[in-house]
Amino acid sequence: SILPKGHLVEVSRVDLVGQHVGETAPKTKNVVDQAVGGVLFVDEAYTLVSDGKDAFGKEALESVMKCMEDMREELVVIL
Repeated sequence: SILPKGHLVEVSRVDLVGQHVGETAPKTKNVVDQAVGGVLFVDEAYTLVSDGKDAFGKEALESVMKCMEDMREELVVIL
């Protein structure tokens, strides 16, 4: 097996984006931590950046992308 666990964690915008400043990054990191060793599937990922003024969605997407780079041997991400 390529991934140690091979499990799937399916999330959507509501699982990644906080409602207040400072909530999004830790919320996204928690989801990514659950997916390490398996697959993170972000359902309807386009909703994270559907509005160019949505700073929370952009922050969530940037956090996921950073984790994709840092954990490329331990995590598969499907957007």
